[in-house]
Amino acid sequence: MIESHSFFMRMTLGMNKPLSRKLDLNLLDLFDAIYRTRNLTAAGKALGLSQPAMSHALARLRDMYGDPLFVRLAKGVEPTPFADELVGPVSQALQILAQTLEKGSFVPATARRVFRLAMTDIGEHTFLPRLIRHLQHHAPQLCVETIATSASPEELAQELSKGTIDLALGAINPDIAGVRSRILFSDVYACVARPSTVPRGTLSLAEFKRARHVVPNVAGTNHSILIDRMLVANGMSDRVVARVTHFLAIAELVSDTDVVAIMPRNLALSVARRWGLCHFAPPVQMPGYDVMVYWHKRHDQEPGNTWLRQVIVELFHGGPHPARTKARTRGGSIR
Repeated sequence: MIESHSFFMRMTLGMNKPLSRKLDLNLLDLFDAIYRTRNLTAAGKALGLSQPAMSHALARLRDMYGDPLFVRLAKGVEPTPFADELVGPVSQALQILAQTLEKGSFVPATARRVFRLAMTDIGEHTFLPRLIRHLQHHAPQLCVETIATSASPEELAQELSKGTIDLALGAINPDIAGVRSRILFSDVYACVARPSTVPRGTLSLAEFKRARHVVPNVAGTNHSILIDRMLVANGMSDRVVARVTHFLAIAELVSDTDVVAIMPRNLALSVARRWGLCHFAPPVQMPGYDVMVYWHKRHDQEPGNTWLRQVIVELFHGGPHPARTKARTRGGSIR
């Protein structure tokens, strides 16, 4: 703590002026070097300054603080009482400024952090098992919290920007300024039904149009939009018997009734295997879609966010199974 009245008076002079006009950081480095070495020649050598440059800078330093700061001795210099009071704050200030130039670090093996990931139940089904296995091995003290994807791209962008969500995963495509995205894999849609509903293992277009359908009504994803467009284009809107808010609820519904459902192929393969259902290609044209990881540009360089993005890309580019193809990036690098 600085107790000297004279120091306080000097530091409060000219408070109405911008700090940059009162203070030269180069001179603080000079002060620190002279105080540590007690020798002008040695301090000049450490700073790469010639003797004339040192003399000129010291004169400016003395003028800045209104104190001699250092007095010459037979060998070297001796700090004045004011310089003794000044050295602590100056050293702390230089250290703080140096720290602002240092980027933070993230050490997975020891980090304690909760990562919040926005995704649907499909995302939880697709991403979490492999991701958690990886984290248990490489980052055992991390926790993943999943959050329902926001209904609107604007809301998602705000949550990513504020950091209330670290990353979002899925077929979302929020074309919002500031949101970065990386394509993990591309997929298509498939139909699922119980074997008694599709005895041949597939349906003709006419049979498909006559069938009763259960469709997703999942917020924060493009799947519902694309499936609804297909139904309207084929005059099938009146064949919908149920709309559900979770894809995984469809599997049990299909296994107990004669309905047909369209869902992402990767999910269709999984639920068909687990529930003993048939899966087949839709007899209508449907576009494919991209599954992506999203983040906000504000967190491009944040070490933890960067690390988790890299992990997700390594685990899932090319598909939810071991990587097969190189991922593409939109709106910025994965760094």
